[in-house]
Amino acid sequence: MIHPMRTTLQRCLIPAAALLLFAAALTAQSPEWKAYNYPSDGFRVSFPSAPELSKDNVSTDTGTFELRSYMVEVATTALYIGVCDYGAKAASADPDLLLEDAKKGAVNSVKGRLLSEKKITLGAYHGVEFEADGATMHLSARSYMVGGVLYQTMVISPLAGRYPETARFLDSFQLLPRAQK
Repeated sequence: MIHPMRTTLQRCLIPAAALLLFAAALTAQSPEWKAYNYPSDGFRVSFPSAPELSKDNVSTDTGTFELRSYMVEVATTALYIGVCDYGAKAASADPDLLLEDAKKGAVNSVKGRLLSEKKITLGAYHGVEFEADGATMHLSARSYMVGGVLYQTMVISPLAGRYPETARFLDSFQLLPRAQK
């Protein structure tokens, strides 16, 4: 005859062990986050895998500038860093106005409506944090003006399934001294 205490203990431990094995399996499937350094663009950020770099020309009222985009896709979510060096003209402009334009452009890119925003800083530099919803996508973003350089950090995910590591990604962004090109 099995002792009643042993039976109760087995009933508690077997589900707990199964849950522990399930959690270990999920952890094993999770991507390994790693810090990636980009001294030529002056930043470091953590991604769950190596980002792809793309370069595009962006036309503005003051000229055409190169936008360098670093992106990783995780299922239906995009993790994005955009770097655009506007040069000396932007370095002397009001950073809050430049950030306002960048925010409007990001919200318009997802055909969204602004849900929240607040001014932030990264060290001594002005920034804005905001969230927006489009028809099918949610945008969580932080943008910073560092001299004449605009840094945009964004997580674009489905409305129904927001990315659980959003804060981890956005919080990992750090400035580095820019290497001379």
